[in-house]
Amino acid sequence: MIKSVLAVALLAATVSACATKNFPIATPLGMTEASMMTCHDIELELVRVGEVRLQIQDKSKRDWRSPVGYLDLGIGNAMARSEAETAIDKRALSLMDARMNKKCDAQPSAGLAGPSGL
Repeated sequence: MIKSVLAVALLAATVSACATKNFPIATPLGMTEASMMTCHDIELELVRVGEVRLQIQDKSKRDWRSPVGYLDLGIGNAMARSEAETAIDKRALSLMDARMNKKCDAQPSAGLAGPSGL
């Protein structure tokens, strides 16, 4: 009986761990990287930030991993999404600071003006 319970618990933990979604994580913008970027490079990176945000939203939609993820109450997926959103927000803010410091004249990219599209 105890072996059966342990086997079920082990199986649930294994399936739950495999069910966590992998969200894209943006790397921080370093000072050296920011200083070497041109205004055009910064605008391109802001466009990429928007694409990563769309990927995060897309991965947040329900799929087969969503119900399986409930074995851990969905905490793993929520934490992974939160970390991904925090990382992309930090990168967007760093890029906007770099754009301001370089006195780039370009208008903010559509829908990418701030954290989480703010």
